[in-house]
Amino acid sequence: MKDTISKRRVDPFSLLSEALENGWQTIDTIPRAGQGEFLVITLTGLRCLARTRSAEPRIRREDGWGPRRTTVVACGSGNYLGAIAWRWPETNGDA
Repeated sequence: MKDTISKRRVDPFSLLSEALENGWQTIDTIPRAGQGEFLVITLTGLRCLARTRSAEPRIRREDGWGPRRTTVVACGSGNYLGAIAWRWPETNGDA
């Protein structure tokens, strides 16, 4: 198990606390499959549009690598990502 956070990468724990202060939501309330696309923050600090493929996402426990997270699929690339926080995308009222 990992003991310390590498100085060469973003600290995911501080990233999560900062995101929650700025209005992001925890992964406990992440949308289920078929509920649409949403923005996520990953363990590495990436912010992108994603979706969930399962009706009940499996949540991985907190460990030395980062806070609690779940797997989502990036809408653009189809890559699997470890999401730590999410929110609905901003709409500008044009729709």
